[in-house]
Amino acid sequence: MPIGEFSLIEQCFVSKAMHQHKHTVITNGDDASVHNLPSNHELVVSTDTAVQGVHWPHDFPLEKAADRAVCASLSDLAAMGADACWAWVSVIAEHKEALQSMGQGVTNALNRYEVELSGGDTVHAALNSLNITVAGILDKGTAMQRNKANIGDKVWFLGQAGLAALGLQQWLNGEKDGEFISHFSDVFPKIQQGRVLRELGVRCCIDVSDGIVQDANHIAKASNVLMELDVEEFPNWQSLREELGTDKAMQVMLSGGEDYGLLFTAPTDMEGLDALATCVGVSLQGSGVKVQYKGEDVQLVKSGYDHFAV
Repeated sequence: MPIGEFSLIEQCFVSKAMHQHKHTVITNGDDASVHNLPSNHELVVSTDTAVQGVHWPHDFPLEKAADRAVCASLSDLAAMGADACWAWVSVIAEHKEALQSMGQGVTNALNRYEVELSGGDTVHAALNSLNITVAGILDKGTAMQRNKANIGDKVWFLGQAGLAALGLQQWLNGEKDGEFISHFSDVFPKIQQGRVLRELGVRCCIDVSDGIVQDANHIAKASNVLMELDVEEFPNWQSLREELGTDKAMQVMLSGGEDYGLLFTAPTDMEGLDALATCVGVSLQGSGVKVQYKGEDVQLVKSGYDHFAV
């Protein structure tokens, strides 16, 4: 007898989900999940979509693609400083084998970060994709936001820039064993680090997914400041420059995307940040983003990824 939709859901998702959050009242299996919040806490929710041929190459392993899609979504919670608690995942699959592979990737990621699978859906369609909604909690009034940068703040970066973009390019070029492949295939959301930043008092932060300059622009616009960045201060600049040359290294580091690091600002007297991140610039009066290299302004070919750019 053929395996039906509900048996596949049980086999690929429900039976493999290992965690139930303590604040869940009604979990996966009903028409909706129900959750309560501890006193003086707020709910943080983010949703994202990942599509084959857009967010991962057509020949990229589906299990790995689903894993990294979940982790990319969790990175949004990290940027707010939230504890990751729940996920609702809808999987659109070309066939049962694709559903099984993506189901394994979804549960691998959620189990690794101890996040509850609280619901979702499965659909048979012509293109593999996932829609992922994640939710977390944090102390009331403490969420890190894009509009909290102040003039005079230092700008910090937690992570490495440009390596994922290089890994994707190697995969597309057929270099499946390339030295940078793992930086694209394995996403590590900075959930714990984001929580520490929030607890230290950081109030302005963004997840870097579309390129450092483009995401810095989001902070600059929301906070009405000028973000001045120094290329040479980024943690992996020297190694990238030696590997690629100055111009290519600068372009891939500042606009490559898929980094899933955290770009944030903090007052100059805030302590404890050096152990977590690298100071890469300053927030000034003005607007937009200015990038400097050896005291000169840098002009980039493009600032980051845009789904609808022509």
